[in-house]
Amino acid sequence: MQFFNQKTFILLIPVLLAVLYYIVHKIIASIKRKRAEELFTNYHKDRIIFFSKEVNFFGQKSAGRAQVRGNGSLLLTPDELHFLRWLPKKNLVIPLDNIENIERVNSFLGKRKNSELLKVEFNNHLGEKDSAAWLLDNMHAWEQVIKDNLEE
Repeated sequence: MQFFNQKTFILLIPVLLAVLYYIVHKIIASIKRKRAEELFTNYHKDRIIFFSKEVNFFGQKSAGRAQVRGNGSLLLTPDELHFLRWLPKKNLVIPLDNIENIERVNSFLGKRKNSELLKVEFNNHLGEKDSAAWLLDNMHAWEQVIKDNLEE
């Protein structure tokens, strides 16, 4: 009698897929935690005005339509808005002095969700007009706290 027959493989495949899912889920959770901690520890806790551990990045206009969007962490200080995408790792730091406008939009770079996005228009490091957008769980709070800090 063979141990690895057709019935064994049929039973083994769902188990292997469940184990693979569990491992991938744990790795991603670990990366999320490390990246959020990395962003948070770059600033003294007294300088952090607002922080979201998990936001969905819809891209940066200057990078074009064919760019990777993804999840990351977003942090606001009195001087800057800092986004750290988890995978592939990317930092986007926007000085508050460079922010021209903040608005809610339904889509960005041809990408849309069923929720509104927070679009930030700013002058990039080259002095050119640029913008970026995020899907945030606490949209109203982010919008208000950024606007409040722009007025100061």
